[in-house]
Amino acid sequence: MSTDILEKIIRLVHEEYDSARFIWHGGEPLLATESFFKQALKAQRKYFGKNLDRCGNTIQTNGVLLKPKFIEFCKSNRINLGVSYEGNYSKGLRPGVNKDSINNSIEYMVKKRHMFTLSSTIHGGNVDDMIPIYDQFNSMKASFCYSPVIRLGCGLDNEDVQVDADAYINNSIAAFDHWIYDKNSNIPVMPFFQYVLTAMTEPNISDCAHSSCLTKWICVYPNGDLYPCGKACPSEFKMGSIKEIEHLSEAFESDGFRNILVGSIERRNKCKGCEIFGYCNGGCSIDAMADGDIRLNGGFGCKVYRAIFKHIKSTMDAILDTKPDLAQYNHFIRDAVVGKLINPRVYDSITGIQ
Repeated sequence: MSTDILEKIIRLVHEEYDSARFIWHGGEPLLATESFFKQALKAQRKYFGKNLDRCGNTIQTNGVLLKPKFIEFCKSNRINLGVSYEGNYSKGLRPGVNKDSINNSIEYMVKKRHMFTLSSTIHGGNVDDMIPIYDQFNSMKASFCYSPVIRLGCGLDNEDVQVDADAYINNSIAAFDHWIYDKNSNIPVMPFFQYVLTAMTEPNISDCAHSSCLTKWICVYPNGDLYPCGKACPSEFKMGSIKEIEHLSEAFESDGFRNILVGSIERRNKCKGCEIFGYCNGGCSIDAMADGDIRLNGGFGCKVYRAIFKHIKSTMDAILDTKPDLAQYNHFIRDAVVGKLINPRVYDSITGIQ
């Protein structure tokens, strides 16, 4: 991405939004080197000024190029690091990766208390390893998120990485049950913990895939092309170019944005009779497109969320109703339940799920 495009997107965001989070991803963003991120931070200081605390940054990396010097640079500039990594269980997804080097980086960040999280891609080769993945990262005290592969890009072109919905559901439920009863758990496993909090509040939204994110996200390609999401959007969703506009709101008036909006509304109207619609809000539009048609529900994303969330909600409802001995659960579950039981109104307001 050129300096001109980089600075323009930060300027336009500042002009129309009170706060923003910039997520730097690729490809592999660390190939841009530290100098690129220094330019980005300089532009953010220039435009956000005294309100710089309203401007956040996350770098999503595969971790191969992570070094202590860059980690310290991120820490000193409040940059969160996301590392795409499956530990010892990538099962061919990342051939040739030096696991020892990445493990060392993770251990360094844990020791230094840096802001980071891991994202573990679950695919056809490692779907049966979800519990071992948790066990490894829990032993490292490294928070992580399970991220099932979707049928876009490489996930579409390589059938061996595609994951069966029932296999993902069954292993997710087993991993959730393993986690909540692990009294030595050091980490809040995502997205399970998000679902736990959502299940104990009024129907609220817990994450990007279930939060009706349209108008709240915009993706800028290195050449300035604009799309509504960082996932692989088709050309019919293109929202113009950053080079051609002077206000970000113009992008949301484009034919490309209209195309995704119309399809999303049609799908969500079909979802309204579902008992968990208030929790999932019709799911992710790009995931629905990857399942075959943005206008239709019932695909992989819909099926797995429905099954996993219903299991988690029934589990939490039973705990709240029967009030069993909480000592059998990990402290994340105990704290969430106690917070809800002691002062439910205060709890609902501080979960941050609105």
